[in-house]
Amino acid sequence: MESNKTIFLAKNIAELLYQIKNVIGLEIIGGATSIPELPEKALSARDISELKAINIRERFIDFGPAVTLNEIVNVGRERVPQILYEATKSVANYFIRNMATIGGNICASVSAPKAFKRTLYAPLLALGASLKFRNTENQMSATLPFSKFEGIPDKSVLVNIRVPADDWDVSIFRRLGPKRALENNSASFCFLAKTQGNVLSSVKLTFAGPIVFQDNELETKLLGARLPLNEKTIQDFTSAAAEAFDKAADDELSNPLMKEGFLQLTRYSLNQLT
Repeated sequence: MESNKTIFLAKNIAELLYQIKNVIGLEIIGGATSIPELPEKALSARDISELKAINIRERFIDFGPAVTLNEIVNVGRERVPQILYEATKSVANYFIRNMATIGGNICASVSAPKAFKRTLYAPLLALGASLKFRNTENQMSATLPFSKFEGIPDKSVLVNIRVPADDWDVSIFRRLGPKRALENNSASFCFLAKTQGNVLSSVKLTFAGPIVFQDNELETKLLGARLPLNEKTIQDFTSAAAEAFDKAADDELSNPLMKEGFLQLTRYSLNQLT
């Protein structure tokens, strides 16, 4: 370890909050798989039991931010929402997933302006996850919808990720780009749908990488549609999705290949609605 690096330890959340409040420039790290080098002052959260907890309820699952990706996979495909399970298992390799944490994956996605959104961003957005923070000054808690997350609030620490455990009739996760690596052309695609009888009752469509895409107005266009969808309905929705995607991607981030991949996956997903 470099001599100018200092690692702080904490046994519990109370000690973590105390350290963050009193040590200037202290940064929390998990598996440190997303950072090129350690900060000058780092506090490891990997040994704090409250931040490593997984609590499975009937309607949701709570993950501590220090839960590793392999620990999520080990919960099992039957208990973790399908798109989150598949997204988590697609990250890097077994050894990286043993170190990388869900909190690190989330926080690395917003750590810089226009930061690249990592693999779990799109599924957490589609599932309607929420984040719980603890304030270092008064230790009060606050909850934020994942869709509103733009960075760790000032003087706060991420302490929980809550993921709804709804049942979806169609659940599709796909990655664009290299299979086990992240680059500028990488992205995650998620599609969720619920049906009642042969009528579509709910749709979620998200895409994240260099850009983030979710359009609530677009998602409502198919509600009430009878299944299977006819070709005109699929074409109209795909065209509307193309326009919405262009609005989400400014000129700097425009990528025809990424757009084409998004539209092909959108059309594929619609064709799975039977």
